[in-house]
Amino acid sequence: MGLGICISGYLLLTAPIPDEFYGYFRGFLLFLTELMPYLLWCLAYVSLQDDFRPSKLPGLLKVLLVFVIIWFIYFFGYLEGVGWFHQINHWIALVLSAHIIFIAVKGLQDDLVNSRRTMRILLMISISLYILFLVTLELSDASLRDSSTFSLINALLFFFSISVFSWAFIRNSPKESLVNNLSVTKNNVDAVKEIKVPAVFLNSYETLNHLMTNEIYKEMNLTIAKLAGELALPEHQLRELINKHLGFRNFSDYLNSYRIPAACQEFEDITKIRKPILTIALELGFGSIATFNRAFKAKTGQTPKEYRQKFQ
Repeated sequence: MGLGICISGYLLLTAPIPDEFYGYFRGFLLFLTELMPYLLWCLAYVSLQDDFRPSKLPGLLKVLLVFVIIWFIYFFGYLEGVGWFHQINHWIALVLSAHIIFIAVKGLQDDLVNSRRTMRILLMISISLYILFLVTLELSDASLRDSSTFSLINALLFFFSISVFSWAFIRNSPKESLVNNLSVTKNNVDAVKEIKVPAVFLNSYETLNHLMTNEIYKEMNLTIAKLAGELALPEHQLRELINKHLGFRNFSDYLNSYRIPAACQEFEDITKIRKPILTIALELGFGSIATFNRAFKAKTGQTPKEYRQKFQ
């Protein structure tokens, strides 16, 4: 809703209307316009990152955000953007746009939700084309921004983008993982095997369980494309099997449902008490200790070191 209001303010501000016509209302429209990239970034992050929720931000950061909003109201609303910060904010908006493209690209292969994969692709294309459109406009003739042609094209672009994203967002209704809600124990793998799948996927599912039992999940840089090749199954069908019938939204989460219980077994074995955590992480297929620590804490609520100390 907030993003929609900001977009409305941006379209009004870029309409071919003299600034004097707006009066003091121009500052309010400018505030909405400059706030828009931040809300777009927040929407993209919430939509594409399962573990990101603004409500879970630290209290100190929330207080800081309140002060930032107050500053925006003062600088853009009251001063109408007169000052050095206006140009800096444009650069920040450009960085945010680039970061949206980055997270859309980065998580594309790992994402198992088809509607969300579509959203990622749309974000990449739409933001890239719109930035190109604005840069081309600036390089050719900046005065074109005040023309009715620009206003019409701008409005049409936003109408098309919002329509497509609304459709993709509605389709991307979050579903709780059938397995992620389980406590991480060595019996998790057995719990996964008891999940029933449609007959059409039964052979593939049995082969998938066989591969996982043989610890293919320990393979470094294992991708869903490679796993699909091992199963002789089209990649989109494997995505459907793991997402719709096993309940995982990301391929890394599926692998971690095997890797983390295996790590727990390693930490519980007192004969391996001196085995470095990094060695365990690499043996289980993690690319770095940082990735392993994040995944382990997300599943168990403890760091690997804290978990191991309980069995020393």
